[in-house]
Amino acid sequence: MDKEKMININASLVEEPVFSSFEKDCEEVKVANFTLVKKYGGGKEYTKCSVYGEKSEVARDFKKGDFIHVFGYFKERAKA
Repeated sequence: MDKEKMININASLVEEPVFSSFEKDCEEVKVANFTLVKKYGGGKEYTKCSVYGEKSEVARDFKKGDFIHVFGYFKERAKA
Protein backbone atom coordinates (compact mmCIF):
# COMPACT_ATOMS: atom_id res chain seq x y z
CA MET A 1 0.00 0.00 0.00
CA ASP A 2 1.35 3.41 -1.00
CA LYS A 3 1.84 5.95 1.77
CA GLU A 4 0.07 9.25 1.46
CA LYS A 5 2.36 12.22 0.84
CA MET A 6 1.88 15.79 1.96
CA ILE A 7 1.65 18.34 -0.85
CA ASN A 8 1.92 22.11 -0.94
CA ILE A 9 0.68 23.58 -4.26
CA ASN A 10 0.14 27.08 -5.62
CA ALA A 11 -1.78 26.82 -8.90
CA SER A 12 -4.71 28.13 -10.93
CA LEU A 13 -8.22 26.72 -10.86
CA VAL A 14 -9.14 25.15 -14.23
CA GLU A 15 -12.95 25.24 -13.75
CA GLU A 16 -15.29 26.09 -10.90
CA PRO A 17 -15.62 23.31 -8.29
CA VAL A 18 -18.26 20.58 -8.57
CA PHE A 19 -20.18 19.86 -5.37
CA SER A 20 -21.79 16.61 -4.29
CA SER A 21 -22.25 14.44 -1.21
CA PHE A 22 -22.37 10.82 -0.11
CA GLU A 23 -23.51 8.93 2.96
CA LYS A 24 -21.06 7.37 5.40
CA ASP A 25 -22.10 5.83 8.71
CA CYS A 26 -25.62 7.25 8.27
CA GLU A 27 -24.28 10.82 7.90
CA GLU A 28 -24.08 13.01 4.81
CA VAL A 29 -20.52 13.99 3.83
CA LYS A 30 -20.19 17.01 1.53
CA VAL A 31 -17.55 16.96 -1.22
CA ALA A 32 -16.02 19.61 -3.48
CA ASN A 33 -13.98 18.44 -6.49
CA PHE A 34 -11.77 20.74 -8.56
CA THR A 35 -8.70 20.67 -10.79
CA LEU A 36 -5.62 22.87 -10.54
CA VAL A 37 -3.10 23.62 -13.30
CA LYS A 38 0.48 24.69 -12.74
CA LYS A 39 2.49 25.89 -15.75
CA TYR A 40 6.16 25.00 -16.17
CA GLY A 41 7.79 26.78 -19.11
CA GLY A 42 6.03 25.17 -22.08
CA GLY A 43 4.33 22.40 -20.07
CA LYS A 44 1.46 22.06 -17.64
CA GLU A 45 0.81 19.84 -14.62
CA TYR A 46 -2.78 19.10 -13.60
CA THR A 47 -3.80 18.06 -10.08
CA LYS A 48 -7.32 16.87 -9.25
CA CYS A 49 -8.40 17.78 -5.71
CA SER A 50 -11.21 16.66 -3.40
CA VAL A 51 -12.20 18.43 -0.20
CA TYR A 52 -14.52 16.78 2.32
CA GLY A 53 -16.83 17.87 5.13
CA GLU A 54 -16.83 21.43 6.41
CA LYS A 55 -13.73 22.29 4.37
CA SER A 56 -15.71 21.82 1.17
CA GLU A 57 -17.59 25.03 1.98
CA VAL A 58 -14.38 27.06 1.48
CA ALA A 59 -14.39 25.99 -2.18
CA ARG A 60 -17.79 27.68 -2.74
CA ASP A 61 -15.93 30.99 -3.16
CA PHE A 62 -13.54 29.61 -5.83
CA LYS A 63 -13.91 30.92 -9.37
CA LYS A 64 -12.32 29.70 -12.61
CA GLY A 65 -8.81 31.13 -12.95
CA ASP A 66 -8.34 31.85 -9.23
CA PHE A 67 -4.77 31.34 -8.01
CA ILE A 68 -5.08 29.24 -4.86
CA HIS A 69 -2.89 27.48 -2.34
CA VAL A 70 -3.58 23.84 -1.39
CA PHE A 71 -1.90 21.99 1.45
CA GLY A 72 -2.90 18.43 2.20
CA TYR A 73 -2.45 14.77 1.45
CA PHE A 74 -1.68 13.41 -2.02
CA LYS A 75 -3.00 9.98 -2.87
CA GLU A 76 -2.49 8.58 -6.35
CA ARG A 77 -5.38 6.60 -7.76
CA ALA A 78 -5.59 4.55 -10.91
CA LYS A 79 -8.79 3.42 -12.62
CA ALA A 80 -8.96 -0.29 -13.37
